[in-house]
Amino acid sequence: MDKAVVDRPEVSVVYVASDDTRTLRRMLTNVKELATSLEVIVVSPNCVDTSYLGEESSWINKIVSPSIYSYDEGRALGARHARGETVLFLDERVNFSLPLWQQYVDSVKNGADVAVTVNQTLTSAKKKKPLPTRYAYRLLNHLLGHTELGTGTLSRIPFACSRKALKALGYECLRTPPIAYVKAAWQKLVVVGVHPNSAIKWTDDTRISMVKSTRQLLREHAHAIQLLVNLIGPRGGMPDGDRYRDLLHIPGELHLRSVFYPQRREDKGGVWGGKRKKKQTGSHKKR
Repeated sequence: MDKAVVDRPEVSVVYVASDDTRTLRRMLTNVKELATSLEVIVVSPNCVDTSYLGEESSWINKIVSPSIYSYDEGRALGARHARGETVLFLDERVNFSLPLWQQYVDSVKNGADVAVTVNQTLTSAKKKKPLPTRYAYRLLNHLLGHTELGTGTLSRIPFACSRKALKALGYECLRTPPIAYVKAAWQKLVVVGVHPNSAIKWTDDTRISMVKSTRQLLREHAHAIQLLVNLIGPRGGMPDGDRYRDLLHIPGELHLRSVFYPQRREDKGGVWGGKRKKKQTGSHKKR
């Protein structure tokens, strides 16, 4: 398979590594069969030595930026340089599986704008209870009307985006994935879920230092929910009916109910609640 550099490869793989390339060779072995034209973008805060890869290093684009402090920042930087029609996002924390990665690429090729992982199960030996962030992922999907996506999110890899989606969202938006997720739904981008056939395994390597804290992830989701509320409006996107809210800003003796019933007092029996008093009087007479 020819991996010659082309202007517009079919697939770009953005791979973020924290400090070394101990999993780089394994990743390349798996992803090189994803497409006939492929580019791999390795983003790291430190210099990445790929000379040991031989000829394979010719189709790797290395981006070194000491200012990267999280995987999300690395993905945003890699997406900016990606030229592929489909961009697959990976990093050093997850084990590799060509059939699984192919599902994300095929989903985008078949018309999806964003493909996320659905019902992802952690198999870490240290973490057996559901993480608080998983509830945040599910809540955001519920508010967006994507309950079928469960814990699908852009905050965890793997996921894939089309070039159209990246252009619509903006590369910098990937620095805060929940914000990008809300914008994707608001712009009517097609978001689909990928169901792994088996649990995705993650590393517990303590040397990895680019993972965001739970507090930061929850804060980002709170900001995303705030953005969603601002986009939808104070009434949740529902019409305001026949309310006359402008009357609330007029000084005087207008009662709050004037917002709903702007008629004159005489039409209401002289005072507010006049009709109700008449009904109550009539009910007493019947007794």
